[in-house]
Amino acid sequence: MRRSVYLVLLAACGLAGCAYEHGYHGREWAGPGHPYQGALSGPGLAILDDWLKDTREGNVIVTMGWREAGRGVVSEDVAHRANIWFRRYADRDRDMTITDPEIRTALVAAAGRHLPRR
Repeated sequence: MRRSVYLVLLAACGLAGCAYEHGYHGREWAGPGHPYQGALSGPGLAILDDWLKDTREGNVIVTMGWREAGRGVVSEDVAHRANIWFRRYADRDRDMTITDPEIRTALVAAAGRHLPRR
C-alpha cells in the first residue's frame, strides 16, 4: 500500500514538473519532442560548426540536446559542447576526421526522431 502511494505521488510530481517547465514560449514550441522552429542566435553562434548552425537537423540537435539552447539562444559553452559531441558522434570509424557522408548520416540519425515527417 505504501509503495503505491509513493509511486502515485512521484508520478504526480513528475507531471506537474513537466507541465510547469515546458510550453509555449512566444510563438514557438520548445518542449520535448518538438524542435525549436526559429533561427539560432546568441554569442556561441560564431563558434558553432556550420553543419549544426546552417542545417535544420543541426538546429534540432542543438536545441533538443542542450536545455540552455531550448529557446534558440546558444551560449559559447553550449556551442563548444555541441561541437565536441557532434564531432565524436559523427566520427564512426574513429580516425579523428569526419567526412561529408559521416556528417550527413550523423545529422539525420541524431535529429531524425525529433523532426516531424514531411
